Amino acid sequence: MSFQHFSELELTGESGLYRRTTRSLYENFGFDFVSIGMTAFSGAPLKWVYSAGATGERHKRIALAPGHGIGGIVIKAGKPMMLLDIDRDLDPREYSSYPIVFAEDLRSFCALPLVKSGSVVGALLCAFRSVRPDAKAIFAQLLETVDDGLCGLGVVTDDFMTVGDIAELSFDAPISASELQRSDISSIIAAQEEERMRISRELHDGVAQELLTVSFLAKQLGHLSRSKEAETVAQQIDQRIDAIVEELRTMSVTLRPSALDHLGLVAALRSHALMLEKTYGAEIVFDGSMGERRFDPAYETQVYRIGQEAILNACKYSGVETVYVDIDLEEDGSVLVLRVSDHGVGFNAEDPDIKGTGCGLLGMRERAKLIGGDLAVQSSMEGTTVLLHVPLELSRKAV
Repeated sequence: MSFQHFSELELTGESGLYRRTTRSLYENFGFDFVSIGMTAFSGAPLKWVYSAGATGERHKRIALAPGHGIGGIVIKAGKPMMLLDIDRDLDPREYSSYPIVFAEDLRSFCALPLVKSGSVVGALLCAFRSVRPDAKAIFAQLLETVDDGLCGLGVVTDDFMTVGDIAELSFDAPISASELQRSDISSIIAAQEEERMRISRELHDGVAQELLTVSFLAKQLGHLSRSKEAETVAQQIDQRIDAIVEELRTMSVTLRPSALDHLGLVAALRSHALMLEKTYGAEIVFDGSMGERRFDPAYETQVYRIGQEAILNACKYSGVETVYVDIDLEEDGSVLVLRVSDHGVGFNAEDPDIKGTGCGLLGMRERAKLIGGDLAVQSSMEGTTVLLHVPLELSRKAV
């Protein structure tokens, strides 16, 4: 199989070279999806910038921190990965760790690190949307083709990661739903919130601040040294620390967003939605006129967690590009209504397949019960709607 090479002079700029190379790989090898993901600097999130065969624009909105998703795992490990049958090779509970798989409905892929000056700066992803008996042979031809480099970058084509290696670099292992009893959920929720608040505070006020101090010292070192090499190293250290601090802030917000305590429910959900858009690529559209009205903190916390889980599930499992969130007051302001909906792949709401931890719906229903609310989940081939009604006369309204 031939592969068409393009030089810088034959194309308009570097971006043209990447686009033409991506298209050439897609056409010559018959892949269903090809994408090149790039990082701004070592340790920065990876974004799928150039692609061919995409079903939409969702994948371009995905931003993967090192160790997260296919691209994040590849850049963190510096090793290639290959899965010939995702349904066979991965535990279904791990699917949500690979946003691009959801965004493009992939079934087999080969992902290769792209290297410049000894650092991993990107990843090449070539994939099929079906399980093919000749996939391994095609991927082998791909490896031979790009072994000498791609777009002026080195390509790592050996020492592939095993499934075990991938699991260690991927998201935390989920807890089996069978390990939790329904009678324990309420106490677990209360303990989780307290622990989340403590860890979030420590990440933000402790670890992040210490790293910023180290960053300041690195900058001083670069200025004090007369060595160009030392200045370059100091800049690299500073960039790495910035990336780590950003990831810590994301973790802190996920655990317990400060916006929930200081700005309220709507602001916290909007902030979380922006983070999910970067992670999963789905557009999240907000509606409602509740504004900045505040309620009892316990109520706001439970409604936020229900909305957080519902939006996350829609981004992970629906397979759509747009998720709709509507939060408002009804019945003369006496009932708070939260609606999260999508027009994607539905599921059996009465007997859902276990995905993720397997206790998301159970936890959402228990949270609704704690604040006297009613949670309804409707799902079909036309999409899914999670609808929460909370009677506010049971809530002590915040002044």
